[in-house]
Amino acid sequence: MRYLKKGLTVTLVMGCLLLTAGPVMAQQNIDDLPTQVLPAAKEEGHPIVFYLTGDGGMKKFSSNLLASFAKRNYPCIGLNSLKYFWNKKTNEEASAAVAALITHYQQAWGKQPVILVGYSFGADVMPFIYSHLPASLQANVKQLVLLSPSASTDLQVHMADMIGKPVKRSLDVPAAINKISDKPLLLIFGDKEKDFDLKTLTIKNYKYIVLPGGHTYDEDANRVSNDIIAHLEEE
Repeated sequence: MRYLKKGLTVTLVMGCLLLTAGPVMAQQNIDDLPTQVLPAAKEEGHPIVFYLTGDGGMKKFSSNLLASFAKRNYPCIGLNSLKYFWNKKTNEEASAAVAALITHYQQAWGKQPVILVGYSFGADVMPFIYSHLPASLQANVKQLVLLSPSASTDLQVHMADMIGKPVKRSLDVPAAINKISDKPLLLIFGDKEKDFDLKTLTIKNYKYIVLPGGHTYDEDANRVSNDIIAHLEEE
């Protein structure tokens, strides 16, 4: 699969965004961001999939999931959470990086809507990132997909998490999800996962699926991408 070379510095907030995006964000050099970018196998005008990995980085499941989308002609931008969130980020820093990447590839591929997909740690931080995107980019988001979110996060990868030790985190993930009431949300869990209580969600604009195979869904990336696309087509 051919990878696109990332472009030069993208000015995140231009004059047309100033009225809707709030305070001016700093320039973000996307060449500095740890990404895996796959164009669609065939251009069919499908939404761009913006994907945040788990805290293990771009492992087999994540790479296969992006490849599965690309084969279905969905262009993909994957951000490696292990590398990007190794040092703690603020909501503003993370959303600026995501906005810069989306803006760049919308220009490169022709302006397209976006699906935001986060896996594990990536699912935890995605609601915070979405809520801090410029309004113009939020309007381009057709769907948010959270794969195996947990109850809390703090926008930093912790080694203790990787070896199964409890870590105190300050940000409430269900509370952040409950602020997203105007977009379709899909939550996917493995059948053995117990880190997220759906009863904490007060919004009505979400659906959820439970798949076999635990946290990596038996490594069945094709099934996961099929479920995500099916939900998108229902909306």
